[in-house]
Amino acid sequence: MTKILYVFWDSDNTLVNTAMHHWRKHVEMLKTHGISLDEKYRQKIYENNGAQNWQWISAELGLNIPQEEYLDQIDSWYFENITEIQIRAGVMEAIERFTKAKVPQAVVSNGRKRSVMAALEGKDLAKYFDFILCKEDYEGRKPDPAPYLAALNKMQELHHEKIDPASCLVIEDDPLGVQAGEAAGMVVLHRPIGDDKPIEMLVS
Repeated sequence: MTKILYVFWDSDNTLVNTAMHHWRKHVEMLKTHGISLDEKYRQKIYENNGAQNWQWISAELGLNIPQEEYLDQIDSWYFENITEIQIRAGVMEAIERFTKAKVPQAVVSNGRKRSVMAALEGKDLAKYFDFILCKEDYEGRKPDPAPYLAALNKMQELHHEKIDPASCLVIEDDPLGVQAGEAAGMVVLHRPIGDDKPIEMLVS
């Protein structure tokens, strides 16, 4: 296997455990609008970003406020309760090992920048990464490889060199992210939610 020279992390539930936090922000805010969010929607909430969730909640559950107003409301709840979010087990050890080995790291997230940055800055993680890409920074959405290809291009610009995708490690919790990384030609480490075995170090 090609030596790993660059690392691309997903954010939500890969770096930080945010699944419950994202679920609760919708539950709590929808209560104020007289809507009870059934447990059966949890996976749907998890798979979508805020704008996508506003869209289906409006269409299916009758939410009747503009998208930006709803996003502001859920973001306010998210920020007010940000201290509840925890860094995922094993993540700091891996980040520090990559940093010590001088392996550049970046974040590639399907999430909105406001919520992604709130969690990463709240846990003092942002400083470890060369850059952080969110849904506003590229076209397409995982499982499309576009997010990781955009990250590859940005890393090449920053380091002024051509990078072999096979020398890049993607770390993901979500199968859609795994598909995106593999489609971009990168090495992928799948670490599903609940699997907190130590992250395998692929830096030789």
